[in-house]
Amino acid sequence: MLERKISDDLLEWKRSGTGKALLLTGARQIGKSYAVREFAKHEYAHYLEINLYENKQAARALASANDVQEFISRLTLFSPSTLIPGDTLIFIDEVQEAPDVMTMVKFLVADGRFDYVFSGSMLGTEFKGVRSYPVGSVIEKTMRPMDFEEFCWAIGVQKSTLENIRESCRSVTPIDRYIHDAMMTNFRTYLVVGGMPEVVQRFLDTKGDLAAVRAVQNELNRQYRHDISQYAGNRALQVQEIFDQLPTQLIDGNGRFAVSSISTGARYDRNQKDFLWLVDAGVALKTNCVTEPKTPLKRTAQSPKFKLYQSDTGMLMARYPQPTAQAAYLDDSSPNLGAIYENVIAQELTAQGIPLYYYMAKKHGEVDFIADTNADSVMPFEVKSGRSYRTHAAIDAVLANAEYRISQGVVLSRSNIAQDGGTTYLPLYATYCLRDVCNLVSPSTVSTIGDFSLTVHRNTGRRVRSECLTG
Repeated sequence: MLERKISDDLLEWKRSGTGKALLLTGARQIGKSYAVREFAKHEYAHYLEINLYENKQAARALASANDVQEFISRLTLFSPSTLIPGDTLIFIDEVQEAPDVMTMVKFLVADGRFDYVFSGSMLGTEFKGVRSYPVGSVIEKTMRPMDFEEFCWAIGVQKSTLENIRESCRSVTPIDRYIHDAMMTNFRTYLVVGGMPEVVQRFLDTKGDLAAVRAVQNELNRQYRHDISQYAGNRALQVQEIFDQLPTQLIDGNGRFAVSSISTGARYDRNQKDFLWLVDAGVALKTNCVTEPKTPLKRTAQSPKFKLYQSDTGMLMARYPQPTAQAAYLDDSSPNLGAIYENVIAQELTAQGIPLYYYMAKKHGEVDFIADTNADSVMPFEVKSGRSYRTHAAIDAVLANAEYRISQGVVLSRSNIAQDGGTTYLPLYATYCLRDVCNLVSPSTVSTIGDFSLTVHRNTGRRVRSECLTG
């Protein structure tokens, strides 16, 4: 069984005692249904799951119910056992197949007999702007592919090791060389395998057969493309073209998506909804450019200037020729893997609830990512895939500009933890703890004014306890 962080969210939802329903959103095949089943197995005596995509009869019956009593009566028709009030979880999956079901949520919550979880693979596209249920009756949670920390749990890295790395990043203390090398190997593995649960499980079951992994990834990418044709309506061809162009644009366009690549005469204002469709479907991650590195970053974000990443690094890698994946896995620096490394960092930041922005510094290049902090400032990040990680003109320019009042910047690279003036060097695998270490603002945290938590410390010689890492 793959351990997922969403399990804690589900438990928190139940124990909160709000009585509200839970709406679990996210892309296809990221483990939503499995997580709910495992949760129900341990937390409820009775459980009913109805998949509205597979059970069209149930979809029609529930969508046409006139009131709560009729809705619940029809639920019982599809239950193999008695539904017991107070100790039953009802899970309605693929609810986008019958959106009218959501009109009943307010009344089901008020009825209070059962707990409800609703989920679906395409909720972001099918329900956007037309949700008919009261927001006050539903708690929404977004699930994403397994992040690097979850991947480490799956391959056997000790949680204590990951926590020690987190603490070393906070104190700017170098990590034991053995642990550093092993974690870099794990990170490169994650770069290729990614975080789709089925893919990770295949990796584990085959003891690292990357050809078998790639076969599963190719099938999932095919399913994603099929979803576009099924759900994107009359814009399916345009959305598919964007999806098809994404890997090439990352490599050839320095990460920035050239809208003109879609078709002759294509413009962002005409195709904006096509890009947003992929984002809402959980397939792509959009990173907007900001005109100023000042908080709040959203104030100067420019939608027409953006980067587009795929939501899972393994799914992206499967779309490149096999030698590219081999180079990433074997740490071959000959191909330029900068954009691919950026993709995994975008995935990690998103998993931590950090909105994605980048900044173009005039005359000095680009700050790959920039995020608001709880210290009423921003934190610039540069991602270095090669050996030359000490050159970072864009961050230097931002730190040198007194107008911006930015005292710290972070370079993510192959190197161990180090400090040089206002620049902190963190290893790429430490991305899983950036929100905590860098005191970043996310929708799930309360913004408070405080000091930047990544403070400068002299090397005290303290060493991280060596533990067994899979690598």
